Amino acid sequence: MKKNIQIILGLLIGVFLMWFLFRDTDWNEVWAALRKAHIGWLALGLFFILLGFVVRIWRWGYIVNPVTPVSFWHLFSATQIGFLGNFVLPARIGEVIRALALSRSQNIPFPKTVAYVALDRLTDLFGLVAVFIVTLIVFNPTQDVYLPEEFHGLYAKPISREMIRGTVYTLTFLMLAGVLMLMVLFAQKKMFLALSDKILGYVSTRLATFVHGIFEHFAEGMQVLTSYGNLAKATGVSLLLWGTFALSQAAIYRAFDVEVPWYTPFVVLSVLSIFISIPGPPGFIGPFHAGIVGGLILVAPQINVNAARAIAIFAHLYNLIPIIIIGVICLSFERLGLRELSREGEEITSSDPPSESP
Repeated sequence: MKKNIQIILGLLIGVFLMWFLFRDTDWNEVWAALRKAHIGWLALGLFFILLGFVVRIWRWGYIVNPVTPVSFWHLFSATQIGFLGNFVLPARIGEVIRALALSRSQNIPFPKTVAYVALDRLTDLFGLVAVFIVTLIVFNPTQDVYLPEEFHGLYAKPISREMIRGTVYTLTFLMLAGVLMLMVLFAQKKMFLALSDKILGYVSTRLATFVHGIFEHFAEGMQVLTSYGNLAKATGVSLLLWGTFALSQAAIYRAFDVEVPWYTPFVVLSVLSIFISIPGPPGFIGPFHAGIVGGLILVAPQINVNAARAIAIFAHLYNLIPIIIIGVICLSFERLGLRELSREGEEITSSDPPSESP
């Protein structure tokens, strides 16, 4: 029931955002912008997107290989299968599928692969925090921002500069707090295990044992936190990865002859990360487009909205198509089925802990 509500909510949000963004679109202008896009800059943008796929695995290798040596290809295929799951399946189950794919292909305990995925997301946050910090430093609007006239039917009030900067400050703080909590959890794992055993032991000895085993596997997968060298390398590569994201965005702006400040990719990535974190339909349809258009409007309020819409459509397809093609190839190579992985992932995420035997 909870999953169905999440799916329905995501679909409603996606439909609303697409309607809100495209309800007064001049599709002739959008099509003209797409036809006039420069092939050379588009090719460069695609290069940075594909490079990002490789850099992501480079980063994950620093997390996985110190504990469980895994080949680059198997890490790559598990990641791309997870991406495919996020883009074609509801409920954002891709990260669970990613952990399952690695567990199934390499016979690694699932809780450990979940830890590997969680740590990868943790180091990803380091890169995202850096993007937010750059945005805070370089993006300092001198006046309130108004949405273009096309959106005045729903929202015509100003977006204050204080609101913009306050939101970025708050989100940056929350991300740093989340990172710190995970690191404290690992550093004090014995204390947390003892506390968990004691509390859950009052409820069920079997439940306490189950949770203890899960956490032990999870903690083993987080061993990279004890190696400051590997953690520093993973963090450095994460910064490089977000650099490829920014460069791909910059190339697309050049392809569409949109004149924006040099820091625009950082602002757009900040806004985009906010929108795609909310519930949405498969493929981030709606939130992705809103993030791109919203970021461009914040930086350049006078931008041609139809050009911004064309960029959002193209940027989404630019990410979607390679992920689908490469993900299907990886599924074939690993001899895995996405439906099977999805069903297993749903069972895991919706299952209850084992109950006490009578």
